[in-house]
Amino acid sequence: MDPGAVEIARRRLPLVLELGRGNPLPWVRHLLTEEEYVDIPERRRFLRTALGAAALTFTSGLSAYGRTHRLALRTATTGAELPDRLPPAWYRRKIGQVQEAMAERKLDALVLLHATNVIYTTGYFHLSTERPLAVLIPRSGEPVLFIPQLESDQVKLWWVKDYEAYFDFPGPVDRVRWIFERVARRGFGNGRIGIEESKTGSLKQMALGAPHANLVEAGDLIVRMRWVKDPDELNVMRRAMYFADFAVQTGRDFVATHAKVKEDEILKATADGLADKMSAELKDVVGIGIAPPFGGLVPFGKRSAFPHAVPSKDRLAPGDALILSYSVQVGGYNVECERSFSVGKPTDHAKRLFEAMLAAHDTGVANLKEGAIAEEVDNLSLEQIRKAGFEKFLRHRTGHGIGLDGHEPPWIAEGDPTVLRQGMTFSCEPGVYDPDWGGFRHSDTVIVRQDKGEILNTYPTRLEDMIIEV
Repeated sequence: MDPGAVEIARRRLPLVLELGRGNPLPWVRHLLTEEEYVDIPERRRFLRTALGAAALTFTSGLSAYGRTHRLALRTATTGAELPDRLPPAWYRRKIGQVQEAMAERKLDALVLLHATNVIYTTGYFHLSTERPLAVLIPRSGEPVLFIPQLESDQVKLWWVKDYEAYFDFPGPVDRVRWIFERVARRGFGNGRIGIEESKTGSLKQMALGAPHANLVEAGDLIVRMRWVKDPDELNVMRRAMYFADFAVQTGRDFVATHAKVKEDEILKATADGLADKMSAELKDVVGIGIAPPFGGLVPFGKRSAFPHAVPSKDRLAPGDALILSYSVQVGGYNVECERSFSVGKPTDHAKRLFEAMLAAHDTGVANLKEGAIAEEVDNLSLEQIRKAGFEKFLRHRTGHGIGLDGHEPPWIAEGDPTVLRQGMTFSCEPGVYDPDWGGFRHSDTVIVRQDKGEILNTYPTRLEDMIIEV
């Protein structure tokens, strides 16, 4: 292919693959204009382009219903224009926002020891171990990192230039105490210091390190700030979703071409394909993760009724339900893409289960809007499954917050009265599980918007699109 054409293709607007039911797949990467079309055959296959990445192929149960769709392909995003991580300037702004919130609480300093919160405020990615690592955020000025000596060379590569290092853990002095001794020496010994919720032992060491300071629990300051993602964070999550959608497609293609496979084989094939793609396409590999084991959960048959099934050596058979559940982390931010499939034409019972799950899923997404109450969204969603007569097959809530942690508050669940705000991000994953047959669950990563949720995923959800012929 002409290199100039390839470059033009890289710069085109997002590809949209339109089905008769209007299911968009903007991650298709075939170099076609709006006027060009492609017939989708019965079996899925990868379309390879000069850009060298795996493209979407679409089979589904459409062939099971005796139809072949003619699909129009428009120019699509490759995800390459999205960031792989947040830049230092973003974290500098975040420190400023934290300091404004600290002023409202009259805090002289804030000390964060939880690795995820250190990353959220400074962007300093590190391997979290038993060795304490903390950030001190003063009421004004630059943050300070307290690190083990093994980080002392790596930290010089990042924007935070002020740091102190201890040799190793456990050391002659408790390392949490060591950190707070140095916080006190920096002028906060008699100050009001915000801390995260801590175990009794850690709290004692903090007090020993800064005996005259007023230690105030203030971890919620950061937790609540993390609830609402700004456009930059959401773009990193979109980048991650590009790979999560790809993972589901890779798993599906492996099943379609290998038929009677085992769960660990699906997981390995998907993880290998995803790792290769991420390695080839990511510009920055800090904060990258593929969920274990081998990248996800892929139960089928009766084991698909286990929401968190561990892998088995069972082999896939026609008639099975299959759940492909993957999460991906890019730049520290997590997303989920889970899809439920029928291996072969679904039975009437399978159709009823699937449609109940899908109604609950769609209701959940529709109600993830500003001003909604988290537990009320959960009830509205799960009520669709109850109305279908499958209440006894309910096993869990509708969803959970997602971001720097794969599971984080708030919870779309009974008992959470949180009022939703625009920019919050949640999984939406109600499921229905018949222990005598199997289960179905889709999971989308959804942004709370003014009138309804915005789904980051682009993979189809309708039953006719979820049938794998083997």
